[in-house]
Amino acid sequence: MRIGLYGMPSAGKSFILEKIDFIRVISGSRMLRELCPDFDKKDEENKKIARQQLADHLMAEDSFIMDGHYAFGDRIAFTESDGRLYDAFVYLYISPEVLRERMEGSEKNQKYLAYDIAEWQNREIEALRAFCHANDKDFYVVDNPPQNSFDDVSDVVYFLKDVIGGFSCVSMAERCAGDILSKSRSRKITLMDGDRTVTIEDTSNAVFGYTTQLYDGNFYTGYQSWKQAKEFESYSFEKLTRMPVSLNENVCEKINEDTYILTSGHERVWDFISRELGVPCYFGTEMSAETKFFITKKLQRAGKRVLAYGDSMNDYYMLKQADRGFLVQRQDESFSRSLKGKDLRGLVIV
Repeated sequence: MRIGLYGMPSAGKSFILEKIDFIRVISGSRMLRELCPDFDKKDEENKKIARQQLADHLMAEDSFIMDGHYAFGDRIAFTESDGRLYDAFVYLYISPEVLRERMEGSEKNQKYLAYDIAEWQNREIEALRAFCHANDKDFYVVDNPPQNSFDDVSDVVYFLKDVIGGFSCVSMAERCAGDILSKSRSRKITLMDGDRTVTIEDTSNAVFGYTTQLYDGNFYTGYQSWKQAKEFESYSFEKLTRMPVSLNENVCEKINEDTYILTSGHERVWDFISRELGVPCYFGTEMSAETKFFITKKLQRAGKRVLAYGDSMNDYYMLKQADRGFLVQRQDESFSRSLKGKDLRGLVIV
């Protein structure tokens, strides 16, 4: 497993790497200068070549984690060789205000204060996410809302250990898609999100009073679903004996023999609901926005036409990838706030 730990200058990648003792840790900038001692004197084109040589050199290594940069301001440092090198990309998100404060106190990084820090960081995240979507690689954003900085990085370190141990949204998507294909009876498959799509309410809140700030950063990657699973462990509720929420009839009337529910909701809740509806349901710690996207993509590769229903950012990439995406409105005809600023063109409003 080769993991790239990416993030802005002053994000604190080195602080996290110092805590890791279960996989080889490589300092990218240090090794780069060991292989190319005059790196800092080179022009941009030759620096790019040096970075590619470093990535090619490390292709012989089976397992490590290394820090990296996607860009320096408006100059992209990421290369195709970097993309080939890593099995998974982990991006360390830090509040732009915190990054600015750190850069102001760093002689090395003060030069970056001329840039719009928030726009730069968002651009990096979207570019890396798009690269991973196109190349079937795992992508995770680690954040810590509401403060979005880390005094304690224990959760990040535990998460990285789980990734090395096999946690993978891409792998889960492969398993789910394979199972769906084994059950499919037609060329057309319908995928449905669970909470606020099949149901009107959020089931976790309705059944056991769950609320969270995990998704306040609006990333919905596997790190957030991993953290949510940890939070679920502290809640308990009685065995369900009747439907605990209201169904969205506008969506449920579209259920057919090749419909499948993909949900980040609680396993016990959705196991009950899916049995009541007679619809296969896929859930678990690795069910994220990426997982739903890759399930859609893999079904299409197998020759299926995919219709997808969803309501939020957790469904956005699935809806955009689907042959036809249906965006489910709230009961007051509004959209999820998580979709603010997103390109909704091409989606059918339900």
